[in-house]
Parts: sequence; C-alpha cells; structure tokens
Amino acid sequence: MGEQRQRYNEKFKREAVKYIQEQTKTVVEIGEELGISPGVLHNWLAKYREFGNEPVN
Repeated sequence: MGEQRQRYNEKFKREAVKYIQEQTKTVVEIGEELGISPGVLHNWLAKYREFGNEPVN
C-alpha cells in the first residue's frame, strides 16, 4: 500500500522555521537533518517566517 503522510503540529512547524532562521545551513541540509522535504520546509517558511529572528546582512 501507499505511504502514510506524516502530520506535524503547529508548534513543531514554528520551531522548525525558527531553527532554519537561526542556522547558517541551507534548507536542503536542514531538511535532510530533520527528515522533511525541503519543499515542505519552504512552505512552512512562507507561512510562519518572522523577520525579527533573522540576522541582518
């Protein structure tokens, strides 16, 4: 049969986005680390990103 989709709660998604914003790694690297597709992480970033957490270049 087909694979069952993993569901993540809102808190996990927000924490993942915060983690992405605090790291210097790429979304692909973090996706591999967390076992989550980079496309899913990009979707979460678009929804939950808070610009106050990111360093200024």
